[in-house]
Amino acid sequence: MKDGMSLSSPLFCDTCGAANRAQAQFCRACGRPLRPQSPQPAASSPTLTGLLNIHSLLKQRYTILGPAGRGGFGAVYRAADTQFGNRVVAIKEMSQNSLNEQELQAATEAFKNEALLLANLKHPNLPSIYDQFSENSRFYLVMDFIEGETLEEHLNKLNGAKLPIEKVLEIGIQLCSVLDYLHTREPAIIFRDLKPANIMLTQGDNLYLIDFGIARHFKPGKAKDTAALGSAGYAAPEQYGRSQTTARSDIYSLGATLHQLLTGENPADTPFQFSPLRLTEPTLTGLDKLIMSMVSVEITKRPASAAIVKKELHNISVQHTTTVPLNNFRVPAGYQAPRPTKTGSKGKQSSQLTFRPQPNTLYVCSGHTGRVTALAWSPDNKILASASYDKAVQLWEGEKGSAILTYHKHLERVNALAWSPDSKRIASASDDGTVHVWNALSKQTVRTYTEHSGPVCAVAWSPNGLYIASAGLDKTVHVWDASTGQRVFTYTGHTGKIYTLAWSPDSKRIASGGEDKKIQFWEPIKETPKRSLLASLTNLITQHRGPLTINKHEGRINELAWSCDGKYLASTGADHLTAIWDTLTGQLVFKPKPQSNSMKNALAWSPVSSHLAMGGNDKMVEIWNMDSKKLVYTYCGHVGYIMAIAWAPNGERVASSGVDRSIQVWKTTTISGIIK
Repeated sequence: MKDGMSLSSPLFCDTCGAANRAQAQFCRACGRPLRPQSPQPAASSPTLTGLLNIHSLLKQRYTILGPAGRGGFGAVYRAADTQFGNRVVAIKEMSQNSLNEQELQAATEAFKNEALLLANLKHPNLPSIYDQFSENSRFYLVMDFIEGETLEEHLNKLNGAKLPIEKVLEIGIQLCSVLDYLHTREPAIIFRDLKPANIMLTQGDNLYLIDFGIARHFKPGKAKDTAALGSAGYAAPEQYGRSQTTARSDIYSLGATLHQLLTGENPADTPFQFSPLRLTEPTLTGLDKLIMSMVSVEITKRPASAAIVKKELHNISVQHTTTVPLNNFRVPAGYQAPRPTKTGSKGKQSSQLTFRPQPNTLYVCSGHTGRVTALAWSPDNKILASASYDKAVQLWEGEKGSAILTYHKHLERVNALAWSPDSKRIASASDDGTVHVWNALSKQTVRTYTEHSGPVCAVAWSPNGLYIASAGLDKTVHVWDASTGQRVFTYTGHTGKIYTLAWSPDSKRIASGGEDKKIQFWEPIKETPKRSLLASLTNLITQHRGPLTINKHEGRINELAWSCDGKYLASTGADHLTAIWDTLTGQLVFKPKPQSNSMKNALAWSPVSSHLAMGGNDKMVEIWNMDSKKLVYTYCGHVGYIMAIAWAPNGERVASSGVDRSIQVWKTTTISGIIK
């Protein structure tokens, strides 16, 4: 983790507010003469930081594992929390070295401010804070350890090259999501220092906003901020003391950041001056207008909220993705010319989605307005369910793809789906922190599970129908009674956020994985003698066989899938490794070598054979025969990343979807040897 905060003494222009080098005589933004600052007396007792050795112990709890970064306010360490299974955390140590009295006061206030703000915030794009304390005259802050690099570091590696449009749009949408969350708190939180150095990118292209040292609560009626704080080029003009910073100040900084990603131009070189983007693609003309409005010097000309910007970016992303020329994508050998394909909702040719139908494409369902995150077939093979960023779950008739109904009761995006074994109910997990169990025919919500303390990323119904397992960003797996909603077991063996889980076919074990790079097999339900119903409901089970752990992945675990015979588990992660493991020993069985090195996001075993389907950022779905360990088929119908795959229970068809929003259902019976 990087400590993105820096404390310097720039010279601010009294005319335009731009930050300049302390030695500068004229403002580099407007050219006016600068008035030098009066020197401050030096601190009398400097305290060095960043000197803790490996294995040092803080607060009789945190074991230092090594340095993780430095900033103007001090050092950041990677450490193990011995009271929570040695989970890895980041510890900020505030420096007092070489700070005069005024700077020390500002640093201390910023440090404590960050702790107080983060302590009450829960969002997928924000680090969690666990502790703050002082020891040996130093201040410490304990928070999530985020493995990755700052966006600034990523840009430096590109040597001035521009990021792909698709990646810029995805970054912008994620930043809008977290800014909208901050701005809609009561009172609103203004970040005030949005820039590439304060944005962490993980291997899976998820981002985190870091360094809340100068964030503040909006104070209605206040004319201007107490202090002029910000980063030259990214900070809005009002941040230099002209008026109070508002949500539109963060929108300015977001616009400056996106402009840099699209042009390669550092806004610090020419503060408040942004060249037109001159994007030539017709689908991107709205992006140029949007960015330039975001960086307007006049506050009222900027978009009013991050939610508005997010909606605009999403619309541009959809239009750009769905009109990408087909010849930009690879075609497998033997590919035939496209033919008309029916959409699921109206049975007509789709005018909204662009895709590459193949000879075995059966139908394409369209209706989601955001990327599709999950697919699930009903066990009776009759209905296909899909979930999306648009907060909805849609049901489709399995034979021909016609739309059945839409479930709209989640407040945030839906991440995962699971059917009951009798095909009557669906469990849907969401970023709103809940799992809904609802009737697939009437849409009536049967139960809402609310025990998680953050977004829920995974849900699975036990094959015997008795239990539901759910997991998410709170780093725990909850196992609860499917009939009553009563939690019967909580698994806390992971030290990071959990993104995927899967029941064994016999319902005796669960495999789970996520941010800590570990795959863990464990028994959620302890075999006990018969007990009274009251005792069963009121006593949580606290004993189970110790987990079998696989530590071979070098990045977060994206997806896990258990083979239908229970012998094998497939995994794929942000390290681009896809592997097959023996579920009893944890030994590696096979590592498929996909046609590209792109990250895989989705896995699905055939319910009737030893074939595995995998899909990811190369926009293809590959089917591998695990008996022969050979690739037997590649489906190339998509124009966006594959995020979800579901194999029909009869093994005769596969559904796939993702960023392009098209749900494509294609038959496997024509693929040689696919059905045993």
